[in-house]
Amino acid sequence: MADKYFSIKSVIIIMFLIDKMSALSNCSTTVWASNATTIAGSPTGIAGFNSTLLNNPIGITVGKNDSIYVMDYGISYYRMQLFYPGSQLGITIINATLGTGLNQVSSVTGLSIDASGNIYILDLGNDRVTKWAPGASAGILVAGGNGYGSSLNVLYSPWDIFVEPNTSYIWIADSGNNRIVKWLNTSTVILVAGGSNGSQANQLNTPYGLFVDTSDSNTLYVADTFNNRIQKWLNGASNGTTVAGQSGVYGSALNQLNYPDALTMDTNKSLYIVDHGNNRIVLWLLGATSGRVIAGTGVGGVLPSQLNNPYYVRLDSTGAIIVNDHSNNRIQRFPVLCSPNTMSSSTTSVLTNSTSIAATLQNTTMAISLTTNSLTTSASE
Repeated sequence: MADKYFSIKSVIIIMFLIDKMSALSNCSTTVWASNATTIAGSPTGIAGFNSTLLNNPIGITVGKNDSIYVMDYGISYYRMQLFYPGSQLGITIINATLGTGLNQVSSVTGLSIDASGNIYILDLGNDRVTKWAPGASAGILVAGGNGYGSSLNVLYSPWDIFVEPNTSYIWIADSGNNRIVKWLNTSTVILVAGGSNGSQANQLNTPYGLFVDTSDSNTLYVADTFNNRIQKWLNGASNGTTVAGQSGVYGSALNQLNYPDALTMDTNKSLYIVDHGNNRIVLWLLGATSGRVIAGTGVGGVLPSQLNNPYYVRLDSTGAIIVNDHSNNRIQRFPVLCSPNTMSSSTTSVLTNSTSIAATLQNTTMAISLTTNSLTTSASE
């Protein structure tokens, strides 16, 4: 009688993989991992100044090929670290001392990077934006730098920045002036939203974050932080519309926000909101009246499922959530486990001499790590 067997170099629990693949193919809404992977800094929150650690990371942005740019700081310095995918070894590309010179910075908050690799640094302490070319030892002034105040040609405690890819116009959340402004050049500035402190539709209260939807005539979304709401401003509108949160009311319910300070958007017009006071990231679908917690537990902590004073959120090319977990001195990545657009035309392939089984489901590729090098089949009579 034939004796058939499988020889496996290390243990693989086949039924687990079958169950996992079945679960992934049956989701009706996008699901992210509840536990994050630390892609920069210490998983346990240790602060430091070497190439593998971060100290008070503040501004982040995602560059080409999902590289991560992080600005962190110490008592007398600011540095920008570049992390390539798969590496936790940071490369210092900007190293600046505190001060007012163009080779110096003070209290950096926001970052942006253009297609040429120029880095725009929002220097809150100096109320200005400087542009640093690749490899430069100093920046050039592109916005602000005229002291602080309320006239259009000055900034006051600016917090977030966006640079238009085609025009290089600079959008700034000028939080101390309760407004969003757009700098066409160093002398021409347009008031886009707000301008006075309050909770009316034409007002903002210390806005910390912004997102510009360039695919929709530059529709603006504002994290109106001290009003605990997200405001949508159509291009040229004088009033905003609340699309998330409850104006003037903070809380932890799913229809509430607690000092939201940053946001981003996907191609479905869903908003990803840093609900700072609740230590969580909330997904708010287009037209929804409440959100869904997709990262963080709502309680500050250092576990892989927790966040502690998150400041910024970004998406990489796979849809993974990238979070600046500020008080934990780390950058966290929450990968996509399943998405509704992966439910048809599924194919799977087993890769020998590899450490993964890859499941390609329509436009999304997911990988489940294994401990095997190969799967060998043998039969004898």
